[in-house]
Amino acid sequence: MKRKTRRKPRPKPRPKPGATTRQPVSSADPLAGSALRPLLERYCELAGVKQATLGPDHAELRLPPAERPFFRDRERLSVAFSLDALERDPDAEIAVLGSPFVSQVVEAIRARAARLSLGLIAPASSVSSPLSRRGRGTGGEDLREKGDDGVELTIPVRDGVAKPGATRLAVHPVGRLVARVVLRAGAGVEEAVVETDVYDLSAGAPVGADLAAAFRELEAGQVAPADPAGAAAAAVAAREPGELLRLLLSHLREKAGERVGTRRAAAEQELAAELGRLDRYFESVLKEQTDPEAIATVSALAERRRAEEIRRSQVKAVVHPLQLVEAAVLMQRAEWRLESARGRRATFAAQRSLGGASGWSLACPQCGRPPAMLVICRHDHCGCDACSHRCSVCGEDFCVDHGTAECRVDGLPACDQHVQVCPSCRLEHCTAHAGVCAEDGHAACSACLAPCGSCGREVCNRHSQRSHADAPKGSRRLCPACLRYCEGGTNEPVGVDEVAPCSSCGKSVCTAHQAVCAVDEQVHCSLHLRRADRSRRLVCARHRAACAEEPAALLASDEVAVCPVCGRGTCELHRAACGYCGRSVCTADVGAESHRCATCEGLVAVSDPPEAVVTAALAAVGGAPQASRRWRMARDKSHVVVEVDLGRTRKAVVALRLADNVPDGVVHHT
Repeated sequence: MKRKTRRKPRPKPRPKPGATTRQPVSSADPLAGSALRPLLERYCELAGVKQATLGPDHAELRLPPAERPFFRDRERLSVAFSLDALERDPDAEIAVLGSPFVSQVVEAIRARAARLSLGLIAPASSVSSPLSRRGRGTGGEDLREKGDDGVELTIPVRDGVAKPGATRLAVHPVGRLVARVVLRAGAGVEEAVVETDVYDLSAGAPVGADLAAAFRELEAGQVAPADPAGAAAAAVAAREPGELLRLLLSHLREKAGERVGTRRAAAEQELAAELGRLDRYFESVLKEQTDPEAIATVSALAERRRAEEIRRSQVKAVVHPLQLVEAAVLMQRAEWRLESARGRRATFAAQRSLGGASGWSLACPQCGRPPAMLVICRHDHCGCDACSHRCSVCGEDFCVDHGTAECRVDGLPACDQHVQVCPSCRLEHCTAHAGVCAEDGHAACSACLAPCGSCGREVCNRHSQRSHADAPKGSRRLCPACLRYCEGGTNEPVGVDEVAPCSSCGKSVCTAHQAVCAVDEQVHCSLHLRRADRSRRLVCARHRAACAEEPAALLASDEVAVCPVCGRGTCELHRAACGYCGRSVCTADVGAESHRCATCEGLVAVSDPPEAVVTAALAAVGGAPQASRRWRMARDKSHVVVEVDLGRTRKAVVALRLADNVPDGVVHHT
């Protein structure tokens, strides 16, 4: 960063052919901004760039090696300040806001010429004594002189008093900021080079008109700077760079208010037209959709595009500080000691320039505006009633840098000792509205805390979730312990008191999406339930079955029975009763003509049947067989079929289970 102190006005030599001269902006200069060409000339002067005049609106720049990297390593470049000059030299760079050349100049200024020091403004020769003028400040009769060195402050102090102050001479820094402002809104981009008024860089207030005029005369080289050794006064330090930059940028924001308003109005018109076009487009697309999923997808896309356009149309201002032009001025300074009823102490100062005819300047040390009342901050510095607040918890006054002007809950101010940042909403709130989240014990504001709709615990917004309005118990706030996600619908959040576990996988299913298996009558989620093909009953995976004669059909397990002959499962459509033993068997094992099962058709005579079979068969028929007759038996997958001769053409057919010889049925035949 180069810093150049101007000591004496430079003599104006007569221009020679090819010499560098400073040309006024010509009448044919519609493109260059009012502050752009003087800014370029100041940069060339500070950075050692030589200018060769080619015309009133045309110049050639010879760049030193240190500046060439900012201009694509060029040694020379031609600059046109009007369209006529550009027509004469098509290879020239056009000096218009938004052009590549101006962007290159801005980057070079920010890197190499960010500060210009003009020196000391000479005091006016008419000033005979520091106290020879009346003590009227910028806000009225705020000062009253007492004797030769005393000044009384008449601005009231909230809950405090001002001790008598004394005056002294001091050197104050004054200056103004030049910056590039880029406004973006939608497809429009607007650039401007603007400059602030002349400010007292220590007091943070604009200087009077006479001092501002003297500053501009010194900047233009019309007057010579005064000798600093002649000002037998101590220098007052300027504000911190960050604080000073915020102050000057706030002034730039006020000056650009009309331009921002115009850009915002144009952006709103463009936004309305674009949103109308989007609505018409997506409305036509939705008319062609019939699938609910496709309609939801298109609707979500439409909302996203609307949000993008609204965000893109917002006016955004980017400020690039270019140069701080500063000088020093000899001022009369008055200081007072302020004391509050709570024992807080601060210092307030006023000043008036000895280089002009303006009176006392009284400005708030925080916002730079004339104060109607002084307030002592709890951190022992001064502010005005416009930029200070009184804490709603402890009742102490504080400035904007030491607290919040608005609690997130009740909107009242709170000092830095009684203000907290809620980790849930990231907003500031006072300690009077602080609470504790029951989830992990962290602090949160009362606006973010609410009881869980299921268990009643106080949880913050970050540790809670709201169920949908179509949930079984409606929309409720749920804590993590009571939150479940229903597997029966679209994984929507529900309460623990609204769900039951799936008997197949254990996942939660709410009562609105619950279904039970028709066989075991247990709750299952939708992934584990299917409808039987014929009865349309819901069955779970454990109770599904298939018919051996129709394996592709899905049946419930109670709709399929095992054939005792072959052991295969068959449904009712593929089963028939054996006409001899009475058992229900599959149709494949029943004779078409005899209507007997394959086991009954295979009965053979047995001369010595097993004793257990004989005992069970006689017990089943309830009598004794004829001794002259023979027993007939046959065995299949599950039974032993026994034919018992009861005499007189009477017979009994008994089906005994193989495992325990228990009869499953007895059929009598004559």
